[in-house]
Amino acid sequence: MDELNELRVSARNRLLGCIVGIIALGAASVALTRQPFLLFFILIGGFIVSTLVMKKPRQRYRAAFKQACVQQSLQSMFTDLDYHPDWGIPYETIAATKMMYMGDRYHAEDYISARYKGIPFEQSDVHIEEERQSTDSDGHTHTEYVTIFRGRWMIFAFNKEFRAKVQIAQKGFPNAKRKRFFGKKEELFQKVEMESETFNKAFQVFAQNEHDAFYIITPAFMERVQNLAAHNKGKLMFCFVGDRLHIAIHDNKDSFEPGGIFKSVDEEAVMQKIRSEIGIITQFIDELSLDNNLFKQEV
Repeated sequence: MDELNELRVSARNRLLGCIVGIIALGAASVALTRQPFLLFFILIGGFIVSTLVMKKPRQRYRAAFKQACVQQSLQSMFTDLDYHPDWGIPYETIAATKMMYMGDRYHAEDYISARYKGIPFEQSDVHIEEERQSTDSDGHTHTEYVTIFRGRWMIFAFNKEFRAKVQIAQKGFPNAKRKRFFGKKEELFQKVEMESETFNKAFQVFAQNEHDAFYIITPAFMERVQNLAAHNKGKLMFCFVGDRLHIAIHDNKDSFEPGGIFKSVDEEAVMQKIRSEIGIITQFIDELSLDNNLFKQEV
């Protein structure tokens, strides 16, 4: 923790030096030239220079945090751990589910592959953006990237394979995708109304085979999904694909990130935060009872 705090202080001092330098340069320029508009350009240039100057110190601090705090906490909870802060679940893995619009820009990081209670899983943070264009009153076209998914993507493995794909999407989950109208008949998704009216009000179910949906989504399973939704601030999507269960949490958050460089690292608070973020993974395995035979039979 001492080394981590030293890296944080180093990054903080460098940023403070940039801020002081920009203010001094701006004040001197305005005083000498008496042209206040120069301050705007100095601030813009100073921001760009500060960003470049701060890049490596921030990276060193972040890498040290991941190694000292995150890696250690993950090792204490999981077996067969493979953790790569700068990797993520590949674009192709999520796109292959055909249950999520993939936008125009994709980024993933904090890749975890491990076992919990014997269940193999993968997880990473995922950020998907879509390019959108707008035209202003002068007829100029502007391009911007809008977030369509940001959160966790988790993948749990099973010994048996599901014959047909099933999707459960909490209402409000953005950009869930279902191929409903074109293609082979056996690949088309149909909306399935479950027996619980309460569940239907909060979730939408789509499946390639209605029988498989009712086999998987039992009354007990619906209750478990509702409990998970109640204990997570983000919107949830469950995708049963082959021998994998994909779970997405759209909460607009990045996990396992260090705090700001202006606040001293409190070891107890930091470890508690990381344990809480790890708990988001374990709660799904525990609540869904993935370590028993819930999904082990052939569907």
